[in-house]
Amino acid sequence: MTRSIDLSALEEWLPPREPARERVMDAFEEAILVNGVHGASFARIAEQGGFHRTLVQHHFKSRAVLLEATIRRIVDVYFARMSQLLVGVAAEDRLSCLLDWLMSPFGGEGPVRQASVVDAFIALASTDDAVRVELRRLYDRFADELSVALKVRYPELDEDTVHSTAFALVCLSFGRAGLDTLGTPLATTLTARDACYALIESVAPSPTP
Repeated sequence: MTRSIDLSALEEWLPPREPARERVMDAFEEAILVNGVHGASFARIAEQGGFHRTLVQHHFKSRAVLLEATIRRIVDVYFARMSQLLVGVAAEDRLSCLLDWLMSPFGGEGPVRQASVVDAFIALASTDDAVRVELRRLYDRFADELSVALKVRYPELDEDTVHSTAFALVCLSFGRAGLDTLGTPLATTLTARDACYALIESVAPSPTP
């Protein structure tokens, strides 16, 4: 079973949760990793979770409803972890803090289920409007946080450059997540992080001699 983030540690930043629904969504995420998004049927989910498929049907009337609820939960978990991460971090340190975390979601102690499932949803976004909307919310929120951090570090940058750079950094970070899922070595993660800083340096004004 793929390691999952401890949601109990994020209760302060998460919306209220219902245990039975959470159990179904946990099993759905596991089924996605084993069978792919399209192969994660109600029967597969029930098998993965060790419960009857009627539990799935009771809480989620259709697969589309379950899919949307699951991606929304993952987005909420990312936001909660980011909020937790930034508590007490000085404004001038936020950029490095965010990039370190985005390059290694939830601590970098091995594959995390939520990050791996996001990869599967990214592949699905081109054909599923609900998934695309939720992922865009995720990207936009991260880009907003990075924009603030970039503006603190590089106040000379104009707003358009700041936001486009922040969005590019988010895209780079999720490209890294995809590579990690394929089992690439740690060096790839570090290279992706270096690429983020190279991108920042390419748009940041050169220091005055």
